[in-house]
Amino acid sequence: MSTPDIAPIQTRPAGSVSEPAIVTFAVNDPKVLLALAEHPEGPARTHFLVTALKVGVLSLKAARGTLDSDTVRREGDRLMEQLGERLNAWRGKFEERVTGSLSHYFDPKQGLFVERVDRLTKADGELATVVRQQVKDAEQSLSRVFDQFIGENSQLLKALDPSGDNQLIANLQRTLDGVVQAQNASILHQFSLDNKEGALVRFLSELAAKHGDLNQALSANMQAVVAEFSLDKEDSALSRLVHRVETAQRSLTSELSLDNENSALKRMYKMFQEHQATMLENQRQLAATLDAAVQALQARRQEAARGTRHGVEFEQALGQHLRSLAAAAGDVVEDTGSTTGLIDRCKVGDHVITIGPEKVAAGARIVVEAKESASCDLARTLEEADLARRNRGAGVGVFVHSTKTAPAGIPAFARYGHDLVVQWDAESESGDVWLQAALMVATALSVRAASHGKQDAASFAKIDKAIERLARHAEDFTEIDTCANTARNAAEKILKRAALMRQGLSDQVEVIAGEFLKLKDRAADRE
Repeated sequence: MSTPDIAPIQTRPAGSVSEPAIVTFAVNDPKVLLALAEHPEGPARTHFLVTALKVGVLSLKAARGTLDSDTVRREGDRLMEQLGERLNAWRGKFEERVTGSLSHYFDPKQGLFVERVDRLTKADGELATVVRQQVKDAEQSLSRVFDQFIGENSQLLKALDPSGDNQLIANLQRTLDGVVQAQNASILHQFSLDNKEGALVRFLSELAAKHGDLNQALSANMQAVVAEFSLDKEDSALSRLVHRVETAQRSLTSELSLDNENSALKRMYKMFQEHQATMLENQRQLAATLDAAVQALQARRQEAARGTRHGVEFEQALGQHLRSLAAAAGDVVEDTGSTTGLIDRCKVGDHVITIGPEKVAAGARIVVEAKESASCDLARTLEEADLARRNRGAGVGVFVHSTKTAPAGIPAFARYGHDLVVQWDAESESGDVWLQAALMVATALSVRAASHGKQDAASFAKIDKAIERLARHAEDFTEIDTCANTARNAAEKILKRAALMRQGLSDQVEVIAGEFLKLKDRAADRE
């Protein structure tokens, strides 16, 4: 793509980065002027210019491998804001559903639960009716039982009646009086000091004997306890505890010293050095292996590029890609590079595309010729394209040059009457847009050949203009795709390096944790 002619730029500097800057410059590039003509003068054209300038600046930044932190921050804030809005909307819907469900069951006026409880607990409700019936039956049963056993005519009242000849109460009174008097006399006898065998005398004697023994035992035990907590005594509990603490402290200090060759810290330090040396050696071996693989791959590519085999590979790759595009469009692709066409002993025309029955130009044929040769200039290209159309009986021809070997005069995308010339790279997706555009234009030309009305002629004029715009936009898309791939490759390298560093740090932390657990277990065993 040619560099646009730009007049000297006049800039009025802004007070700060956030303030707008006024830039005045003249643009003479035909493509830019044609794009500006599509927008009316005023805010629409100004907005288009600002957007185009912003896209260009972002593309240049991406090509240099830099990241716009402000854009990332704004996009992050916008994502968080959208996430918050969606969460709030979901929470509102959830609360609305929960409120509706709870209202359906627990609404004080119309809730099913309240209505059911009201039917159970009201004065004439189901629960009151059941309880009332049960109580009524129980009252009748209890009344009959009480009348039978303790009623006026029961045997119990007759036996307890003090009038008449019944002596039950009198005998019971005499018996109880005798038992109470005997118990009172026995209790007074046990608590009398005159009775040497009484409970009170035995209690006082035992208390006096036990109290004297307790004083002697407490005095002896107190002396033994004080001796156990004295540092002057070598075999005391406190002396043994201090000795064990000092021994453990010396052991830990020795294990955590780098001066001691047998310490755990020294062994861990040596292990880290050995592990680091092993990692460096593995990295060197990996780098050597990758270098050898890259050199071998480059050698194979150079060998394939020098030989005729690479031309066959390019033709096969193009045919495979054409079949995928034609299958999506409902067309049929036929590989004809090894068969003779309408012209005797002529095999020009590698692929033939037959337009499907669903389109206006159903049955029309488009011939595609693949060429990966630096000696095929534009004139020879057009001659072979015309020969391919006549040899394969096609109305439109598409001549596909390999981007690697295309001469300087071969355009990226151009139309010459019934022939289309396009460049395509089999190893990159950036050139697919050119090939798709060529097939679309070839289909449109086939439709034009099948239609002859004046109204259709006006539509084909619009198609020709659309083809020119498509070519310009495709060139811009190629540049943007190249810049985006450069930025993506840099980001992938950064992510791979970060993953390797994260894994290395995790392994080192696990090793340190294991060594400290071993030290802790050894210290516990020594104690």
